[in-house]
Amino acid sequence: MADLFANPADGLLYNNVRATSEVQLDRLEADLSIKRLMLIRAQVGLATPRPVDEAIVGPAYPIPPTPLRFDEQYLRAMHRYLFQDVYPWAGETRQDRAFQGYKPAPNVQADHLMTYANHRRVGADVEALAEQLTAENNLKGLPKPQFVERAAYYLDHFNHVHPFREGNGRIMQAVLMQLGHQAGYRISFEKVYRDFNLARDTGVVGVSANQHENQTRLRYLLDAATTPLPGAAGLLARLPSQAQPLEAPTLEVARIEALRELKASSQRVGIRHAEETGAALKAPNGAVLTSPVMNYVQAAIMARPAALTEQATLDELKSAYLVIARSAKPQFSDKAILQRFTQATEQAVKLHQPQRVAPQQVMMPTEPKGAVVPPGTATPTQQKAPAPKRRGPKLR
Repeated sequence: MADLFANPADGLLYNNVRATSEVQLDRLEADLSIKRLMLIRAQVGLATPRPVDEAIVGPAYPIPPTPLRFDEQYLRAMHRYLFQDVYPWAGETRQDRAFQGYKPAPNVQADHLMTYANHRRVGADVEALAEQLTAENNLKGLPKPQFVERAAYYLDHFNHVHPFREGNGRIMQAVLMQLGHQAGYRISFEKVYRDFNLARDTGVVGVSANQHENQTRLRYLLDAATTPLPGAAGLLARLPSQAQPLEAPTLEVARIEALRELKASSQRVGIRHAEETGAALKAPNGAVLTSPVMNYVQAAIMARPAALTEQATLDELKSAYLVIARSAKPQFSDKAILQRFTQATEQAVKLHQPQRVAPQQVMMPTEPKGAVVPPGTATPTQQKAPAPKRRGPKLR
């Protein structure tokens, strides 16, 4: 898929600063966008660690005011503000130019990749998260531990959506500063910025089936970055009467969580499947590639979740399962990764069934009569789809 944000002649992102190399573009992007980020720090009452250079032109696009709803329109405005000096496409999402992309995650798990929400789902996923966050009164009325927990949860989910081609980390910092301020907290990333990328990457990769566990680094980071906003405004925002806890995620967010877990579980299954079938997992230049199984989940399911209601989709997932289950050289981890993959598939299918129809039961096939299963390999059995449950902290 062509990168429509980049100049095909040199591969550089289209830019306003006449950069001729990636190094030069990175330097200018950081310098100009961080100057604007410092103005947001000042807006929420944080001291700026470096003086703001008033020579920046404009702003033609002003700082977006703290919104009542942290939706797609707001995120676009924030991106346009922060990167207006650098990119002519500032404010455009990945959905606008059909960009997917993925990145290696060597600091999280060497053979795993960071993959984000399918570009076709960016707008829908942001709106689902914004709706749920609004229902929680934008995290007002919470004591610090609960605020940090929920802020980490939303940071992880918005980061997985990864709305923009470039600049998502700085966007999330700006959003969290404004979200925290209206909820009665100051969030300063100055002392924790070195840990920021690793914390959010860990959440995206999803090594654990437990979402709450994957968000641990984000909670530690936000706990260190967050302090109560002083004064009457801060006290008012933190009044317990302002809190509007949810019993469970909304249906749309529960579906997002289920799809994320299906994709994360398909990563290890995809690696084992590629080992069994001989599919390439590395390019000739050594770059890590996505496996055919993960490509299928990303392209066929993440782009169109309704595919989970179709038998052909389930057959495709089952075939990958059986290649590993019937391996002539089983690995110790096969049982665990297949169990996780099965549970993730069942949960995703259950949540995407039409709500007035009895959920479809997903069963990974048993071995044919007389089939020989290699020692140490789990024989899949029929399993009922588990009841929907939250893969993370309970919403109280």
